[in-house]
Amino acid sequence: MKRISKPLIVFSICIAVAAASMYVASLVQTAFGTIKVDTGYLETPEGFITYKLYVPAGASAQRPVPAVLVMHGYQNDKETSAAYGIELARRGIAALSIDEYGHGGTSIGMRARGYTNRKLSNLRKTISGPERFLTMMNFSTLEFFKPDISTGIKDSSMGGKDAYRFLQSLDFVDSSRIGVTGHSMGTWSSWTVGAAFPEHRAIILQCGEMLVPDYYDAVNITFNNVLLIQARYDEFDYFRDYQRDVMGLEQTPLRYRDFMGQDAPVEWNRTYGSFADGSARRMELVQNNHRLATHDGHALNAAMYWFTGALDVQTSLADSDHIYMIKEVLVLAAMLAALVSMLPAFLLLTRLKFFAPLVQDAEREPHKLLSPKSRRQTALLSILISGLTFPFLCQLGHGLLPVPESIFRMTVGNGFITWLTFLMLTALAMLLFWYKRGGGKRMGINLYDLGLADKEQPDRIKGAVIGKSVLAAFLLTGMMYGFVSIGSALFQLDFRFIWPFFKPFTAERLGQFFVYLPFYAAFFTVNAGVKLYGQMRLPEKKTPAGTQLAWWGYAVFIMLGGVFLIVLIEYIPFFLGLGPGADLLFSPLFGGPFMSVMILLIPQFAVFFFLSTYLYRKTGRIYAGSFMTAILASWVLAGGSAMF
Repeated sequence: MKRISKPLIVFSICIAVAAASMYVASLVQTAFGTIKVDTGYLETPEGFITYKLYVPAGASAQRPVPAVLVMHGYQNDKETSAAYGIELARRGIAALSIDEYGHGGTSIGMRARGYTNRKLSNLRKTISGPERFLTMMNFSTLEFFKPDISTGIKDSSMGGKDAYRFLQSLDFVDSSRIGVTGHSMGTWSSWTVGAAFPEHRAIILQCGEMLVPDYYDAVNITFNNVLLIQARYDEFDYFRDYQRDVMGLEQTPLRYRDFMGQDAPVEWNRTYGSFADGSARRMELVQNNHRLATHDGHALNAAMYWFTGALDVQTSLADSDHIYMIKEVLVLAAMLAALVSMLPAFLLLTRLKFFAPLVQDAEREPHKLLSPKSRRQTALLSILISGLTFPFLCQLGHGLLPVPESIFRMTVGNGFITWLTFLMLTALAMLLFWYKRGGGKRMGINLYDLGLADKEQPDRIKGAVIGKSVLAAFLLTGMMYGFVSIGSALFQLDFRFIWPFFKPFTAERLGQFFVYLPFYAAFFTVNAGVKLYGQMRLPEKKTPAGTQLAWWGYAVFIMLGGVFLIVLIEYIPFFLGLGPGADLLFSPLFGGPFMSVMILLIPQFAVFFFLSTYLYRKTGRIYAGSFMTAILASWVLAGGSAMF
């Protein structure tokens, strides 16, 4: 009974923490009953657009309120805009947050944006490659640009224009007081919406690109009351006017004349012009990077000041009065509790006769462990290969790798599987040589030592054990999926911290999950399985807790050391004022998305390695941990990434 009661108690505590956190987060999301939150679908000729609507209490046809359309950036979704939705609605402004083309639950792929065969940075040169590459190379090209530039662009608002019309149609919205904001990719959408609806009252660009007047009819197309939130450490060169550093941009004609409408250099964090006639302009410098600008407190202060001023809103709340981060922390706590709950759930599962064979002793003979020197050498080689190939292989797969785009539709996902597959094949070749002809053969290493077989039959891989491990992994992650689905249905929340992590699948995204799962399974089985817990396995510590922590830290060091190396290469020069390291050492082509995504990759995989370490220690085999982490990683990718 004790063998069952302890994991059952831990499991129950985890579920209670997750449920309580989600419930309180839902209260914060509604500002404790003063905001009504609805989700829905907006039908368009291209398909449907999913949205989340934040409506202040008291808004009605008799008392219409101003509104703001909120659009997220690349690799995000409507929930990433929750900070703006919550804080605007608390101040009496309705907020409509949408999933743009190719993101979230929207059925329309990114390809509906369209593309040209030229890039703005060099209009004389044509570009070629897969359609997804051409689409992403044309993010800066907007549909209202001159025809010789923009022909081929279909909808650079990525659904924003349809969403704006929807906002105008709502009877509780004052259609004469509507603003627009977007982050990153959403800033190009914001420019497009602003051009299409000249009656807009304000635009906030969260890390946006400046428009060159020669590209469009700057006389007849005007933008009202525009605030630019500038991240000090923006990894994307087009949001720095293709300069290495943002400092000094306030003194360039593109900024002070073309954007700010002034005759001389301007100052950061100062408003020029007037809200009354739409001429207000401001550049707010925030000490943060690109991705975190959406939840930067300073940025939110400036945004609340801008929208309340431009939309003529009277509120008793200070610009700095925010509650959005409470919701983010609570949902993070729920996600972590749900992830941890899978460990006691696994122990309960192995109490069943069917799954009992999955558990065996993980202890290995000391003479079959690599020497400390050999471990250090192997670790260093693994870290260097991983880190030095990360920018190049990820970017290759992201845009140029010739894969069937109707099957491999996850743009960033293509980059990741290109890199991970290379690492897997490299590790597999080195492992086979070591096992059959190198040090492994001299040490007498068998399949049991590599975490692939039973102690009683050390040279035989059992298909039944693999099958039961796969089934257990799907049952555990299926339980997690159930938690997410219930949370989405009851609270209109998923498991995340700011950015998408675990969310319910659409039918299309479920299909993509199975497309990418084999690649993750291969990587986690070879690199984060046989190599990590077999060839490079550490000796046991004095206590189980000590072993878990030591092995987990070792796994993070080996598997994420290369990515962390790139973090240092990218950000140390940036913080010194020299510019992003990728731009300096390679070129801006290898910066941008895969530099900024490291802020998500490192903590995500660190949590996964904690789970896989625990499951290896409990089973003595690599299968359950490798398959479960592969499922989780593929879920994160297919559930929340951009789809072409």
